[in-house]
Amino acid sequence: MDFNLKGDQENAAKSRNQAEAILNFAVSDGNRTMTDDEEKQFDAHMVDEAKWEKSALKKKSLMDSNSRHDEKKQVIADKLVKSVDEIKETEVKHHEAIMDYIRNGEMRMSNENREILSRAQTVGTNSEGGYTVDTTLADAIDQATLAFGGVRSVANVFSTATGGDLGIVKNDDTSNVGELLAESATAAAQDASFGIVTLNAYKYSSKSMLITRELLQDSKYPLVPFLAELMAERIGRITNTHYTTGDGSGKPRGIVTAASLGKTAAATGATTFSELLDLKHSVDPSYRANATWMFNDSTLVALKKLSIVSANQSLWQPGIVGGAPSTIDGQSYTVNNDMASMSTATKPIIYGDMKKYWIRDVAGIEILRSDDLNMLKGQVTFVAFSRTDADMVNTSAIKHMVMA
Repeated sequence: MDFNLKGDQENAAKSRNQAEAILNFAVSDGNRTMTDDEEKQFDAHMVDEAKWEKSALKKKSLMDSNSRHDEKKQVIADKLVKSVDEIKETEVKHHEAIMDYIRNGEMRMSNENREILSRAQTVGTNSEGGYTVDTTLADAIDQATLAFGGVRSVANVFSTATGGDLGIVKNDDTSNVGELLAESATAAAQDASFGIVTLNAYKYSSKSMLITRELLQDSKYPLVPFLAELMAERIGRITNTHYTTGDGSGKPRGIVTAASLGKTAAATGATTFSELLDLKHSVDPSYRANATWMFNDSTLVALKKLSIVSANQSLWQPGIVGGAPSTIDGQSYTVNNDMASMSTATKPIIYGDMKKYWIRDVAGIEILRSDDLNMLKGQVTFVAFSRTDADMVNTSAIKHMVMA
């Protein structure tokens, strides 16, 4: 199906160009600030650009999802051609069993499906009958969660089968150098400094979700995407908040919390191109090659209005080629609205190699169903659980800016 993605991208580019033209005119006209009317026009164009970019992102996500779905169908078809027996051991059976459990409950599902799910249960499964979701549903949840998880989209995310404490060795050797030796001279000692970051498995809940029996009985209703979206939105929001600013006490240590100081701004509610460069270059060059920026949407608007006077252009540059990311000083950025805005003593901007922030997931998403809690209302209760933790493995790789 043609969603006219190109049209949305062209409209976004047009709005960006119109906004950039207004800013460039002000810069070329004596490097003055924009008039009130120019500010309104600039902001209106940026609102339009954000609208078209959001529309294009949704369409691209749907097209990618369809493409992945088509690829999976082809894989299944290929397996069916090779062996009917082989496909019975794949995720298809697990998916069918999960759907049986979701629609009918544990007591009314088939014995075969109950056995399939029992074999897939993970450590800590609820005694009332919780089951780990299948790969298809887990993928849908993971993809949807990315839309609410700015940190998750750029961090190093990995999964473990169990939830015991996991020690990660950390080391920063960038300040140590070798030496030049004369003949027969003795090499000096320089110990490497190692530390341990321990990742736990904190338990998150989607909170209970009520679904009417009518929806469960209607086999045509797309129940799996509906549940996936609900779970992703709820778990994605709370985990991203903790991935961003968590204090590490009974929850993940956030990427902003863990980042070290790179630059203190002179003002309380604004920054300059010079300060951004200081923040960028406070990070060792060995980490800057893969580095990106992170800030919230209001900070992005402020950075878009910053100009490079000598080059007569905006510090923010839109992606030139279709699909290419927009940049700040030549490097891409992630918008994370759980980060603070520019205000007194806040940390609104971080920069560095975000892959040095590790997110550990445990096993899979677990979903529980209850027919009893809201029986008189004809509703079935669902709740999802996820176990995760996160921390920085190298605090030198990511730096933050703090406002005055």
